Amino acid sequence: MKIAILGPYPENSDSKNISGGVQAVVVNMVEGLSRFKDLDIHVVTSSHLISKDTHFTYNGINVHTVPAEDHLGNVRFYSKTRKAINKKLDEIKPDLVHAHMLGYYTLAALDKGHKRMVVSTHGLSDSSQPRFYDLKARIRMCFQVCMSIRCMKKTENFIVNSPFAKKYLSRQLKHKNVYELNNPISETFFNMDRDSEEEGRLLFVGNISRAKGLMALLRAMNILKQSFGGMTLRIAGQIREDRFYHQLLGFIKENGLDGHVQFKGSLNEEGLKEEYGKASIFVFPSQQDVAPLALLQAMASSKAIVTTRVGGIPYIIDNGVNGFLVEKQDPRGLADKIALFMKDPALRKRFGLNAHKKVFENYRIDEVSRRLYKIYNGMLS
Repeated sequence: MKIAILGPYPENSDSKNISGGVQAVVVNMVEGLSRFKDLDIHVVTSSHLISKDTHFTYNGINVHTVPAEDHLGNVRFYSKTRKAINKKLDEIKPDLVHAHMLGYYTLAALDKGHKRMVVSTHGLSDSSQPRFYDLKARIRMCFQVCMSIRCMKKTENFIVNSPFAKKYLSRQLKHKNVYELNNPISETFFNMDRDSEEEGRLLFVGNISRAKGLMALLRAMNILKQSFGGMTLRIAGQIREDRFYHQLLGFIKENGLDGHVQFKGSLNEEGLKEEYGKASIFVFPSQQDVAPLALLQAMASSKAIVTTRVGGIPYIIDNGVNGFLVEKQDPRGLADKIALFMKDPALRKRFGLNAHKKVFENYRIDEVSRRLYKIYNGMLS
């Protein structure tokens, strides 16, 4: 069975140097699928870091990389990139195409009219919350929404990563084939040293943007600093909104949090493993998310978790069992739950073990890839 997987993927053989949650999911899926010897797997990805088509083989996987459009790509719906992807598909001649995200990867497969095709939706459009974005970002979002609508209308088979996503898209995906499949989590995060955590060390992993609720987290830190003077917060992630990032820096300086907050930047898998290992509490105050990979990685790492009751997160976190849920934009709620964990190491450990158990049973690469392999076979038969 020859499978073409279209989506973000490292443009070289360094599968540990991953950029973004979707790319991590694709890498983990490919790793799991590579264990099935009857699959001939070809990954087709686009990258701004290359100027011409490349091809390499890594761990038995054929990876084809094409240049990505920079200038006005959104406006043209990435027509040049789509043509380059389709050229690769013509060469591969796959039995089945698995595209990731409701964007140009899916549009490329639709251009060719592949009959055996499935699309993983991943995150959902957040255009309903335009206040998070500047004018340029809003315009870009409009084009992305147009691509998403076109993808959903013309595609027949979908994979969603959360019951929330299935419910959210139920109207658009009516009369379509919809499969639920969890995001696979790297084995790296299941094999953590549970005794390496540092008391009072908090961690956030994700993009630095308004949508992730970081200002609420800093306000919670400001509430807690009087009672827990030695507490620190590490923020690991790419800066997506420069203006908002400087607002965070201003708040930190104005409230004397300089010694309590540290920005770590975007980290590879090894860097994240170190941060998860040393953290005593993982805090994820997002205002919109479906199945955030960072949250699942923290659960696999047996971390005590405080997060928000939004999107698909309540389907992952069982409040009072493997984490605490608070309302979005609620600094006091965050502070209260963080304080509970700070005061009670036994509570942290119990919640962390419960979180680990849940993702171990449902989100390991071998379990997710087994279910995906079954979906492929069902479509081909």
